[in-house]
Amino acid sequence: MPAPRALPSLLLVVLAGCARLGPGLPASSAPAPDALVDIRVLDPSIRVDMPYATPRNFTGVALYPVARCLLRRGVAERLVRVERRLRAEGLGLLVWDCYRPFRVQQRLWALVPDARYVAEPVVRDGRPVAGSKHNRGAAVDLTLVDADGRPLEMPSGFDDFSERAHRGFAGASPAARRNAARLEEAMAAEGFEPLPTEWWHFDGPGWERYELLDRPLTE
Repeated sequence: MPAPRALPSLLLVVLAGCARLGPGLPASSAPAPDALVDIRVLDPSIRVDMPYATPRNFTGVALYPVARCLLRRGVAERLVRVERRLRAEGLGLLVWDCYRPFRVQQRLWALVPDARYVAEPVVRDGRPVAGSKHNRGAAVDLTLVDADGRPLEMPSGFDDFSERAHRGFAGASPAARRNAARLEEAMAAEGFEPLPTEWWHFDGPGWERYELLDRPLTE
């Protein structure tokens, strides 16, 4: 049998470079399609006011060090399209919560262990195996604002753990019901799935393909 021919030197260089990358790592420095991105980098017109970055939330303490809305790129791009659609109507989005580190989910569950409002974080063999879509960077909490950035009337405030927050709550004013329905309509048009017990919460389509993360929120 003839001896195998030597590989061209250029091919050897390429193979060596791939070996250094390690399994599962991209060869390009370009952002991965499922990377976390800052929504205001994609569209600065989207307003962000994160209650969990302040004591102005139901816990009374700041849970995030910064007020940043990070989402998986595919989810963020859908949200940008929602904003553009609403802008044509003189409306816009005000975002309250996006990616949430897993350890923050654990703190929330300790305070409100009710699966209707807070997803239970589960750890098995030292790693997260269940939690919120927020921990995957695939969910967003938000409301509508007018052209001047003023929030529109809604059936309840954010993190209202009562039936007032439920979709279809009959006790809300006609204006609040219309505004909540308009928000849901705009989000559903881009594939977002509403949560029945929270009018402000929407899950991005395909959320299950994203892993649970405990990456800290930073500047």
